[in-house]
Amino acid sequence: MNKLIVILLTVFIATGCVTSKKLYQKGRYDQALRKSVKKLRGNPEKTKEINILEKAFNSANEANNNRIKYLKTEGKPESWNEIFLNYSFLKDRQELVRTVLPLKDGSRVIDFPKIDYDNEIVNAKKNAAEYFYVHAKNLLSSNNRFKARDAYFELKKVKEYYNIYQDVDKYIEQARYMGITKVLLKFDNNTIIKLPPQYSKELLDFNTTRLNSEWVNYYLKSENINFDNIVNVNLKIIDISPEKLKEKESVQTKTIQDGTEYQLDQHNNVIKDSLGNPIKVPRMVNISCKVLEILQQKAAHLEGQLEYSDNSGKSLITSKPIASDFFFENRVVTANGDLRALDNETAKLIGKPPLPFPDNIQMVMGATDVFKKVMIDALIENKYIIK
Repeated sequence: MNKLIVILLTVFIATGCVTSKKLYQKGRYDQALRKSVKKLRGNPEKTKEINILEKAFNSANEANNNRIKYLKTEGKPESWNEIFLNYSFLKDRQELVRTVLPLKDGSRVIDFPKIDYDNEIVNAKKNAAEYFYVHAKNLLSSNNRFKARDAYFELKKVKEYYNIYQDVDKYIEQARYMGITKVLLKFDNNTIIKLPPQYSKELLDFNTTRLNSEWVNYYLKSENINFDNIVNVNLKIIDISPEKLKEKESVQTKTIQDGTEYQLDQHNNVIKDSLGNPIKVPRMVNISCKVLEILQQKAAHLEGQLEYSDNSGKSLITSKPIASDFFFENRVVTANGDLRALDNETAKLIGKPPLPFPDNIQMVMGATDVFKKVMIDALIENKYIIK
């Protein structure tokens, strides 16, 4: 965090230290002009800033006027937006400079004549809006969704010029719908195992808005929609292990206190304390318990692909592998001996009965919960594939 602050501060200082003269020399006329105006508001007698302001103002205006002249001579209808922008730059620059005019440089008075750009701006705005409107409608007639997106942004430009313009709102809505890539998400079972009818519904039962982007929408039903792409969840392998029982025998031992006994000396005589009382000490004994552990095991493995294709489902764009595993395990423990010798974990398992093994469909459904999470993560990660 401190490093970021230092970097930002350094950039700010470096930018702030660039003089208006340097900015002018680099051809950054408007930046030079803004800097000079700021300086002159504080001190209108700074000769150097007056000179930079004058030169920057004239140079920037010349660049805009030359560009306008060229675009008008070229006569392309798509140039009206750029013409509008150039006239807007001229007007904004003039209004900025007038905040410090007139200025005096010795005996010389600097006061630029005011030019009315409004008619030119209004005319360029009108022509630009008309061009974007007509051109966008032509793009929509192509029935190409990528051109429809271009049409959408051009119609939005019309709205920037005029909030109300013919039936532009209708065409914006049309362009938006036509520009969206509609993707059908479907499921195919290509394994040897027959799955229950509700399997596909449960697998694809999630909120697809997480997959959507500005121009891509996912759907789970194909009713009355012409899809542009299909993403097929192709389940290719279901592998279920046989039921396994593993037996393991062990002996657990422990040294524990089992009451007390009198403390004896080396001659086997009872030792007494200073008051003549016999001294008692803990009696420690070694105990053991024989443990038989039976481990029940069964596993399921699911494997498939996300297949991205065109709307026919035949032309494959790419595929991404997905897989999941599910394990059933249960420990059954019996003990023979002194149960006090058992560790806590083993002691808790005593008396726990064996469980019936899940059938194959139950194992598949357990693996499907994991498979579904993997599938959704892969779909989100690979959203970029479909445009």
